[in-house]
Amino acid sequence: MTSTIELDRPIATRPRRRRRWPLVLAAGAGAVLTTAATGAAYVVSHAGNRPLPAGVHTVEVYTVDDAISTVVAPKDRPGVVGRFLGMCDADTYYVEAGGTGLCLVLNGSLGSVRATGTAQGARLDAGQAAEVRDIVRQDERGAEEPDTRVVLKYDDGWAGLVKVADLEAGGPVTGTVIR
Repeated sequence: MTSTIELDRPIATRPRRRRRWPLVLAAGAGAVLTTAATGAAYVVSHAGNRPLPAGVHTVEVYTVDDAISTVVAPKDRPGVVGRFLGMCDADTYYVEAGGTGLCLVLNGSLGSVRATGTAQGARLDAGQAAEVRDIVRQDERGAEEPDTRVVLKYDDGWAGLVKVADLEAGGPVTGTVIR
């Protein structure tokens, strides 16, 4: 028979706890591996920028902030992961145009125009080139330095890089292909 004094005493042995850390560790490792595998699959399959397809498309107009955009030396160009991210740092975009690597800081979108995709790059007819020129002039109001380059962007990537000086000529303009 058990005395009441023994019932009032604390229990000397604790009930055995189940160790949950192996389960938590396995779930965390599974989440990390799934995320890494998904990211790696995208990086490996990512084809980079796709030039503007043939035909007429609506493109967005961005001006390049030349004061803080830079040319990237061949030894400093980002690798596969950098190309996947498409960025040099938090607010600049890495592109290759005309064989030169560039970290561009963009202003915009300032508007949209219609461009035609060609093998040489995005082509603006005279009317659309004049519209881009007017967009650039409006963006330059009050600026200390005039804009010198415009980037055209479409849904799947960068359509082309256009020099503002080419827009001033008044005719059709073809932008450099961005890779």
